[in-house]
Amino acid sequence: MNKKGQALVEFILVLPILLLIIISMIDIGNIFLKKFDLNNDLETVATLYENGDMTNLNNYLEEENINLSENSKDDMITLTLSQKVSISTPVIKQVLGNEYEIKTSKTIFKQ
Repeated sequence: MNKKGQALVEFILVLPILLLIIISMIDIGNIFLKKFDLNNDLETVATLYENGDMTNLNNYLEEENINLSENSKDDMITLTLSQKVSISTPVIKQVLGNEYEIKTSKTIFKQ
């Protein structure tokens, strides 16, 4: 029996699964990183919104490719940021689609 040949065949059979797992971990990590970045962006957007600096706010949103929606209720305003993250892993693409939308929101008082 040739043990080296057997090990090579087993490695070739397992390699695609290992690569798929590694790429999936990278994609999921990218989603979490983008969510963290979007939370940081939310603080910046909320500050610009509270200060009434709409020109810089719109420039910042356009530069970062972020969508802003606002919902007003009584004396509160809820700012919601959303951004799309592209997925590269084939299996995760089938579950989540080509792009996964992440959202975060913050409620502030009207001034």
